[in-house]
Amino acid sequence: MFRRKTVNKILFEWDRLETDEIRRYCKNMQVKLLRWLGANHPDNKTRKIFFDMTNVTIGEDTVINQNFIVSDNYLPLLKIGKRVAISPNVTIICASSPNNSLLSSISYVNQNLICEKEVIIEDDVWIGTNVVVMPGIILGRGSIIGAGSVVTRNVESNTIYAGIPAKKIRDLK
Repeated sequence: MFRRKTVNKILFEWDRLETDEIRRYCKNMQVKLLRWLGANHPDNKTRKIFFDMTNVTIGEDTVINQNFIVSDNYLPLLKIGKRVAISPNVTIICASSPNNSLLSSISYVNQNLICEKEVIIEDDVWIGTNVVVMPGIILGRGSIIGAGSVVTRNVESNTIYAGIPAKKIRDLK
């Protein structure tokens, strides 16, 4: 069990803590709690520490806004490059299954829909608010994903994609 002092430091005194101190305070926390803190903590630097502690690779100068949801079964399936801008309410799905549903016993579902696939977000990508990225996707370097899009295919570098499903709407070259 965590002491109140530890919780207060993580939630209210993060700006006075070094990265190593935050990691030390959190080293015995369950991954579900760390991931929740990553999605909801008010500070970008601190959010990135929690995601890193739950197997998400994050490059330098990346900004992750609040309510960033990652479905990856806490496996190292998400790699985020440098200088990536992730807007609020973005969802990345690396692992997908019907959980405890009997649907998983249907061979089509089991063979075609249940998956764990790596998602790669290359350097200098900007992901708009409320975007959903499906499993196995690569977001190419310097791409922009418009708000509200659902990305079901790889995104070319230096392009803008938008829509449901997301389609290329412009080159940035």
